Parts: sequence; structure tokens; C-alpha cells
Amino acid sequence: MKMSFVVFLDIDGVLNTRTTCERTPSYYHGVDDSRAELLSKAMKTVGASGVVLTTDWKTLKEDDEDFIYLKRKLGKQGIYILGKTEEKRASDREEGVKDYLEEHPEIDEFVILDDNKFDFDRYDNLWERFLFTDGRGIENAVDLSGTPRVEAIVFLDAIKEADKP
Repeated sequence: MKMSFVVFLDIDGVLNTRTTCERTPSYYHGVDDSRAELLSKAMKTVGASGVVLTTDWKTLKEDDEDFIYLKRKLGKQGIYILGKTEEKRASDREEGVKDYLEEHPEIDEFVILDDNKFDFDRYDNLWERFLFTDGRGIENAVDLSGTPRVEAIVFLDAIKEADKP
């Protein structure tokens, strides 16, 4: 199956912030509908197939109430979870993305949305597609590389366009 465009997605700081009022069934910060809708619109603009979870939420079991909540919130916006990255340590998120890409050569293009830089800058291929939110939500995503790949530029433009009133 050709995936073409995939979004590697962190949740906290991207689809919610410290000011998010909605809560998960376990009373953690939930997903802001407006941010999920913004992600969905940007993904549709670029023709993204779905998301691969890089977030700590990926460690939840599929039948956990909070994971079911996440799938429902994303699904409501037409966003499909295609998979999850795996890494030995939570602090090695960039390794999880690198390994996932090696295991899935059908992914042609991608962006990474996260509020933490981790060590993505160690890999030019990842850094040039990394969009940083600094915990302020998807609407505040920026490129830090200085030399973003075309898909990162196009995705940022799609976010900005979708965020217009």
C-alpha cells in the first residue's frame, strides 16, 4: 500500500495545551476539537494518508479508555491512526521515527509535529521535516531547520490557510 504523505504526531502541546479545558476519561488534558479540525484540514490539503503516533499516548493499550477517546476524537475529523513508533527510551523519539521510516519504505513524504525537539536535528532527513509547536498548539507550528523540505513548507502553508477565520 502506498501511503505517500504521513504525519508523525505528538498530541500534548500540538492538539492540546496547558490551557485545554477538555479532559480524557482519566482526567488528563484532552484533545481540542478546533486543533484536531485544523490538523484534519491541513492533512486533506496535502493528501496525507493518516498519522503515526509518536506521542506518549501510544503506550496506552488499544482498549484503554483514553486511547479509545483519542481514536474517537481523531476519527471524528477523519484522521486515521496508521501506526505507532517504538523506541527503547521515551527520550529517543527521533530514533522511533527513523526506524519506522526504515520499516515502511512506502512512505514517500512526511512531516513531524512535536512540541519537543528531542534530537531530531541529528538527522537532516527528519530535521528538515520537523515542525515545532513549543507547546502552543498546531496553529503555532514553525520550521526550525532553516532549510525545510517542500512537504514541510506545504504543510505549514496548509495549517496557516486552515487557521484563517
